[in-house]
Amino acid sequence: VSAPVHAPAHLSRAPAMAPLRLLWVCLATALAARALGAGAVADPAGPTGECNEPACAGRPPAPVLLQRSSALALRADAAGASEAAAQLWSSASRLQAGCGWGHCVVPAGEHWVLDTSIHVETLTVQGKLTWDTSKDDLELKAGYVLVDSGGHLQVGTRDAPMDRKAIIYITKGPHSHPEFGHRFFGGRGSAKIDIHGRELKRTWTLLSRTAAAGSTVLHLKDDPAALGWRAGDRIGVATTTPHTKRGESTVHTVASVGSRSLTLNEPLRAEHWGGLREIAGRRFEMAAEVVNMERSVLITGDHDDIQWTGEGLHTMMMGSGYMDMRYARVEHCGQRPLMGRYCLHFHVMRRCPRCVFQGNAVVGSEHVGITVHGTHGALIDQNVLWDSKAVGLYVEDGNEMDNTISNNAVICSVATRCSVPWLGKNGLNAGIYLIGMTNDVIGNHVAGWENGMWTPGSASGNGQGRATMKVCPQYLPFGTIRGNVMHDNQRFGLYLDNQFPRNLRRDSDGYVEDISQCNEFTHDGKDNGVVPANVVEDEFDWHNIFVGQYAMGDVSFLRYTGVNNAVSLYWKASKNFADGQSVHLRDSLFAQLPLDPYRQSKLGILGPSGPFTFLMKNVSFVGGSGSDGAAIHAGQHCGRVGAGGPCNVQYLLEKVDFTDMASSLRRINFGTDTLDAAGEVLPVFLSNDDSLGGHRSIVSQYLNGFDKVSGCSKAGAIWDNGYACDRAIRRLNVWSKDDLGQVTLSGPGYDVAPDVSTETPAGPLRGMNAGRMYWERMHKGYGAPVVVGERYTLSGAWKGGEAIELSDEVLQRSSAGADAIELDVKGGGCQVKASDRRDFIGPFGLKT
Repeated sequence: VSAPVHAPAHLSRAPAMAPLRLLWVCLATALAARALGAGAVADPAGPTGECNEPACAGRPPAPVLLQRSSALALRADAAGASEAAAQLWSSASRLQAGCGWGHCVVPAGEHWVLDTSIHVETLTVQGKLTWDTSKDDLELKAGYVLVDSGGHLQVGTRDAPMDRKAIIYITKGPHSHPEFGHRFFGGRGSAKIDIHGRELKRTWTLLSRTAAAGSTVLHLKDDPAALGWRAGDRIGVATTTPHTKRGESTVHTVASVGSRSLTLNEPLRAEHWGGLREIAGRRFEMAAEVVNMERSVLITGDHDDIQWTGEGLHTMMMGSGYMDMRYARVEHCGQRPLMGRYCLHFHVMRRCPRCVFQGNAVVGSEHVGITVHGTHGALIDQNVLWDSKAVGLYVEDGNEMDNTISNNAVICSVATRCSVPWLGKNGLNAGIYLIGMTNDVIGNHVAGWENGMWTPGSASGNGQGRATMKVCPQYLPFGTIRGNVMHDNQRFGLYLDNQFPRNLRRDSDGYVEDISQCNEFTHDGKDNGVVPANVVEDEFDWHNIFVGQYAMGDVSFLRYTGVNNAVSLYWKASKNFADGQSVHLRDSLFAQLPLDPYRQSKLGILGPSGPFTFLMKNVSFVGGSGSDGAAIHAGQHCGRVGAGGPCNVQYLLEKVDFTDMASSLRRINFGTDTLDAAGEVLPVFLSNDDSLGGHRSIVSQYLNGFDKVSGCSKAGAIWDNGYACDRAIRRLNVWSKDDLGQVTLSGPGYDVAPDVSTETPAGPLRGMNAGRMYWERMHKGYGAPVVVGERYTLSGAWKGGEAIELSDEVLQRSSAGADAIELDVKGGGCQVKASDRRDFIGPFGLKT
């Protein structure tokens, strides 16, 4: 079915065309009267303009134009006016007002006020259509509503919102549009859409007390009456029970509103945490979100078959205009089989500071809840997204910049309900899913999803859609990421995967001006990591399985808090900061509370490996239980795909506090689920204060030759039975594009017989205690720890082109003296220093 035919151009031209205009109106009125009159011979198209008879074959539906009265048109034309005063829909003739079952057009230059409910086939607004905010329970029902270029649809304003009930209802039907498809509410070109429902001061709050199963009273952090909440509102209560205990977020109806409380019609089915939980004098607000899903403006539609078709209505704004939608409820929405058919959607709006989705409730969608696509400078704030299938909030292509995504509550009642395949993506489900990284993500809460907030990085490494090959999402600088809360997600909470932001120049549409800027190094071999480093601030994650990422560099966590996650920080590969001063983990806290039904929770972090220094400053560990585990596990998955290597990473601890941690737990651990024994042998822990119990360096228990080094001795179980030294120990790496076979390091720490019989948890020791070094195939290098200031010898079947690297400048700056060793290679000697140039050497080895 073709799109509605637009009004004849002469109808909105200068007054000289008035006779033709009047003639057209009169003919349309006469035809309608004939078609509607008793016994009249009907036009084969029918009074609605719909083609129902054989005689109509091939004809498009004719529009029914919302016109002024003839007398009004004559007066306006005679006066030379281009637009008449606003006219009430209800005051016009039957043809003009209701359009019957026609395809209605509000012509350019016309201003109509919708003061009565209507049901039409389709509605196209080319002029202005204003909703009468004094009328309650009005309904606009149509197969689609299009605000065309130059048109304006207004349902309330910010100063005078639609406080009464208003319904936009999109019906199923045969009508479609070449750009928007079918069953839609949207605008294009220079169209303007303003929808302002009754304002809520907050759309969600938190429980201030734990609510028991069977309870009908919720105690809230905020006064619901002051927020604008009312009896009869539908509210949702987020789960705080882990998925392993079949936790579920549930919907209820408010029976009455009290002072900082709600009474519900339906009792809670499970316990929901509220208020603060305390351990060792520290308090954590581990509380369920309570979200309000009631709005005065409702956008809804037919949905009898939505469960098996996956299709409801969709909304979309495209072009150079804007959509400003606040405090509306959108339900039965999304068309999951189709790309771009989302519940709320800014589509290639480019720079659009007037584009706003604020305070809306998107409920029970079949596709993405809110999508920002090719749009910059928009505001996505205080929205409630409940049970959005696939993804809650989506930043689509990768070029999107400067959007503010703030204070949204994204809740899935059960993770499996939202985790569905979409657009060929299987298993890529999250409450917030970002391809475009240069956006501000502030104060959002995500609960009950498979993943909380996921930035997939290399999964869309060249961008998507229009941005393909014009951006590099895993290398895009971050916007502000601050104050987000992720809890009770089935897999990751925060999941910033494969992100290495770099120094990029971008045009006004977010495209990288020179794609070579995405490279790891500058043209002269310097680190291209973003300066200053990006920061993730005030993140709070609890009751998730994982938090963190597989690989990430030049990003710092500041004031991060992880409580009762199975793994509160998961990290496999990283690098030194290009700015030379940032810290991987700073002013942060990890805690494990007792008496938590989330039995998977552990205290420790699983840290990365690779040729760099992992920096921790002012970090505390609190609580914990049992004797299995440690606070800091170094070198997770070293040697495996996706992890850093070689395994001789350096961990530098400054003001790391284990005081309030369970005494039975180890403070440190060498290696976690590594490919072979190298992960258990090669990491090094370092400190210049008392973070390591006064020790300056600790190496693995398997390097028994360090027992012979002056200043080193066996440490206790809390230090993973390593060898603690009062001397500086640093990593030594040999980079080679070829496997040279076994390379042997001789010198202090390795003057012992090779141990080939001991089995580490990851495999046989293979003589590494005596300096035997093995090629790490993924990063093409060898590694081992050495004592600063000593002399060593390297022997191997050299082929030429190898590079040798000692430690890095990060540790050099923290040392009292110069970090250097004397090294004999091929019968000759040289001094290797931490201050040496290391052009084209990075976390993934030597760039050749």
